[in-house]
Amino acid sequence: MGDAIPLVGEGRSTATLNLLGGQEKLLDELAALGKPMIVVLLASKPLVLPASGLGANAVVWAANPGMRGGQALAELLFGQIEPSGRLPITFARHVGQQPTYYNQIRGQHGDRYADLTQDPQWAFGYGLSYTTVEYSNLVLDTTELRVEDTISATVTLTNTGTRPALETVQGYVSDVVTSVSWTDKELKGFTQVLVGPGESVEARIEIPVADCTIVDASGRRVVESGEFELLVGPSSRDADLLRAGFVVA
Repeated sequence: MGDAIPLVGEGRSTATLNLLGGQEKLLDELAALGKPMIVVLLASKPLVLPASGLGANAVVWAANPGMRGGQALAELLFGQIEPSGRLPITFARHVGQQPTYYNQIRGQHGDRYADLTQDPQWAFGYGLSYTTVEYSNLVLDTTELRVEDTISATVTLTNTGTRPALETVQGYVSDVVTSVSWTDKELKGFTQVLVGPGESVEARIEIPVADCTIVDASGRRVVESGEFELLVGPSSRDADLLRAGFVVA
């Protein structure tokens, strides 16, 4: 499934994110067979799937995979390689949710629509693999920092499945109180860790305090003193993130 070529590219905004042509009807008919189904999306933008597509056993966003894309998809779907990609964009549930992105300004759109949740279909940083990795025990080396310091923390990753995982550990920072309206969290760093089946490993993530900036009322990009939180997990979803507080002097 995917995009129509005339409707993608620079300066080609569309009024819908639905699958075009007969694609939704095809998905409905396939889903009605009751057989296992994987949906592969060839698309340069996030699309909105019908219920039949969302009910598939798996959804793969392949973006624009290029000349070797077919081989890569075959290796992925037949289990010869491990899925390890994470979404660099947010997928909305409905085109009316747009703009949908993880680092919106606090209170920008309220808590929900009158007829729909604000939660996206799939959040920035989200992705599944053939195993599951649990996060626990987020510990900061120190909780009192200055602008010239580095936030250093460790988190325990436990592979609870039978396949290896190349886990992308994402580090977000939240400035708890700011002098101007600002986002709840921003991605500031990440690391990738190989975790074998049944294995627990300790991952370290480091983020310069100097990266934890906002733009103040005077238009200056600064690090404001006060309370912050480090959020670590497998995606930008609040439910996926462990939190640890620190203070910048």
